[in-house]
Amino acid sequence: MSTTPETAAPSDQLLRTLASVPVSTPMLNLGCGSGRHAEALLRLGFPMHACDPREASVDDARAVVRELVDDETAQSCVQQLSLGALDDLEATFDWVIADRTEAYLDESADLTPLLRKAHRLLSPGGWLYLTVPAASEEEAQEEAQGLDEVAICFAPEDLDPTEFDISFMEVQSPERVEENGEVRLHALYRRVKRPALG
Repeated sequence: MSTTPETAAPSDQLLRTLASVPVSTPMLNLGCGSGRHAEALLRLGFPMHACDPREASVDDARAVVRELVDDETAQSCVQQLSLGALDDLEATFDWVIADRTEAYLDESADLTPLLRKAHRLLSPGGWLYLTVPAASEEEAQEEAQGLDEVAICFAPEDLDPTEFDISFMEVQSPERVEENGEVRLHALYRRVKRPALG
């Protein structure tokens, strides 16, 4: 009998996105939660590093990963890192999978610093797969009215890369996707070089 925590199924959207990505591609699972994507990435053969600021999530993810690799590898490839501690990661990655971004968000304004950190961790030409909780129309109206009780949720226009002032990222339009009983916005960005002027 396995003692690993039960995890939700990995995102079909993510798996379809990665279908043509070579399995030698280094991945960072940012906000790994209980390890649902860390496990899927390892099973697919990707070199994977995962992190989350929550101790319980890191323990759960390590337990899941430990089913696939030895204990020392599980300890080194799944780490507890706060937003500030992401600067301690010296590696760069071809893909950053930021699925549980709310683990790093105390308020919606924290999304920009998180995306700047993700941008720094991407290799040139690297990709950022981002999901955030999607705001319903009612929540968007409440936020516009300045009500404080609204959970941290986002509308598609909140994911416009020009809003982040991160000019090295190119975006495909965010879309609302329902998975595992919740509605999230999915967006895909690419770190690209700024065109030379003049």
